[in-house]
Amino acid sequence: MDIIETLKTLNACFGPSGCEADIRNKIVELAEPFADGIGTDIMGNLVAVKYAGTTRRYSDNNMNVEIPNAPRLMFAAHMDSVGLIVTYIEENGLLRFAAVGLVDPAALKGTPVRFGNGTVGTVGWDCGAEKPEFDSMFIDIGASSRKEAEKLVQKGDMAVYDTPTRVLAGDFVVSPYLDNRAGVAAQLMALEMLKKPAYCCYFVFTVQEEVGRRGAKPAAFGTDPQFGIVCDATLTDDAPRTKHTGTAIPGKGAAIKIMDKSFICHPEMVEALKTIADKKKILWQADVLQEGGTDGAEIRKTAGGVRTGGVSIPVRYVHSPQEVCSVKDIEAAAKLMAAFAETKPKF
Repeated sequence: MDIIETLKTLNACFGPSGCEADIRNKIVELAEPFADGIGTDIMGNLVAVKYAGTTRRYSDNNMNVEIPNAPRLMFAAHMDSVGLIVTYIEENGLLRFAAVGLVDPAALKGTPVRFGNGTVGTVGWDCGAEKPEFDSMFIDIGASSRKEAEKLVQKGDMAVYDTPTRVLAGDFVVSPYLDNRAGVAAQLMALEMLKKPAYCCYFVFTVQEEVGRRGAKPAAFGTDPQFGIVCDATLTDDAPRTKHTGTAIPGKGAAIKIMDKSFICHPEMVEALKTIADKKKILWQADVLQEGGTDGAEIRKTAGGVRTGGVSIPVRYVHSPQEVCSVKDIEAAAKLMAAFAETKPKF
């Protein structure tokens, strides 16, 4: 898999929280050649299955495949992104909006955006506004009146950043939505790399993580895993005057999560990931995050509890229109997940 081309493909898709159909369809296309079964649940989570051993029947409304009587391992990478949603249309055709997920208004001024129907625009702000706030910002789509704007966009329509994916110096890439298209790419690569799974592996691409991790719990309930690994972006600790709320640094390898604000990883999963990374000579670092959360918070408390860990990708400028990460870190995360899936459990 060419990670740069995969990121470009994924970031060309529309997929804010609650509107994941476009990105989901593209992931189906990319995952299907390597999966033993694929389907969706009621929430819209995408589940690609890679199984091992003898099988039993599993079925739901969208998937009917043979699943093994082997330990069950759920990988989770959320496919949704933050976005903007239209709340009001001015008489002059400018669009007032609110955030979908956690968005810093200071990062939006002058940002190009696009809607699901292809309409494009840019974020502007009221003259004289002292500081960036959502109530003093608008999206300009070039319409000269409300009537003209309503032919293209309606209240409730969502928009995403329309910025490009580009290669920087070294192995770095700048792109919108590396949180979490980088995790999606890593999970797809792990699925492609996985040849001899020791588990029944569910590669789940979850919905609505950015608005409260709403897809992960139903996905975990439906797949009923005994083990879980979340692949998501994590904040970095390499900016000037950092407050050290995170520990990961881009270019230093896959970040094995120990904790974030939403949950503490199961210690057996943390140690297993470290041991496998060392054995396979996969570059890794610790991920201790004092802010933010991941789908792991929902997966680990499903049913009687799930041993849950995380493999993170350090991303600078998270939730901004142009995020930065290392391609090598994505590769390391994919290798570590595939290696874990091929290692027989010892718990």
